[in-house]
Amino acid sequence: MDLNSIAKVGPLHGQTLNIEEVAGLEVGVMQRKLQENLPGNFFFWGKVFGSTQDYLVVFHLSPYDEFPEKKFYYCTSSDYTLRSMPFLTEEYEKTAKKIFTPFLGDPSFFAYNGEDPEPEDPEAPPVERFREVHRLAHNVNKIDHDCFIVPRGAISVDSSKKVVPNSNYQGLSFSTSTELRAYMHMRKPENLQGIALLKRPGIVKSDDFLDCIDKDEPKEIWAISHDNTASTVFVRNLYWEGYGFYAALKSPEYGSAYFGTGIPNYDIAFSL
Repeated sequence: MDLNSIAKVGPLHGQTLNIEEVAGLEVGVMQRKLQENLPGNFFFWGKVFGSTQDYLVVFHLSPYDEFPEKKFYYCTSSDYTLRSMPFLTEEYEKTAKKIFTPFLGDPSFFAYNGEDPEPEDPEAPPVERFREVHRLAHNVNKIDHDCFIVPRGAISVDSSKKVVPNSNYQGLSFSTSTELRAYMHMRKPENLQGIALLKRPGIVKSDDFLDCIDKDEPKEIWAISHDNTASTVFVRNLYWEGYGFYAALKSPEYGSAYFGTGIPNYDIAFSL
C-alpha cells in the first residue's frame, strides 16, 4: 500500500501512522533505494505493536520478477533506518513458532529462554543466536501468506508469463464484493490447477491462477463489510486480527495493511 493511502484502512482497526512515522518512512525508503540502487517501488506493509516500541514494515517489489516477490524491510518507531529482514533457517522457523508472548520492540532481544547475556566487550563480534527480529520476520511472512489479498481480476499474466496488474480491471460491483470468491491471495498459487496454468503456454485468464479465499478453512475467518455509502468494501481476517483490506467499488483502487500485535487469535474457534 502506498503511504498516502494508509488512512483508507483506518476504519477497519482505528489505526494509522502519525506524521512523524510517515515522514520517517519516506526518508528511510529513499535512503534504502539509493544505498542498494533498487529499481521498482516500496510499499507500506504494516505496523507490529511492541510493549516498548513498534515495528514498521515495508516491502520492495522488483519490476523484473516473473511473480511479484516481496523483499521486507523493517524499522522501529524510534529509528527509521530501514533494515532487511533476516534469512530464517529451519531451526529458527521452529523456534519462532513456539513463542506466544507479545513483541517487545527490540530487534536484538534474545533472552526468550534465559540465555546468557551478550559479552561486554564492544569490539567483540555479535553472537549468532535467535533474536526478536527473527521472530518478526517469521510472523510477517506468515501474515503475508495467510492474509494479503487482491480483488478477483486485478492481477493478470502477460504474454511473457509475467504476473502484472491488470490494466483492464475496473473494480468490483456491490453484489460481487459481498462474496468470498471475489478475493484472491496475492501469493504464488498453491492449488495444482493454478500452478499448472502458470506453466502452460498460451493466455491465462486473470482470475484463473491465484488461490481464492473461499477455499480457506474455516471460511468464517474472513469478514466482509461496507461503508455507510456502500461505495467501499472492507475485508478483515479474524485469525490475524489487524489485517484490513479495502476496495473502492466500481474503481480500480484497492489496498491493504496490517496493524496488530503480530500474534494470531488462538481463541478464534470460540468466537466463530
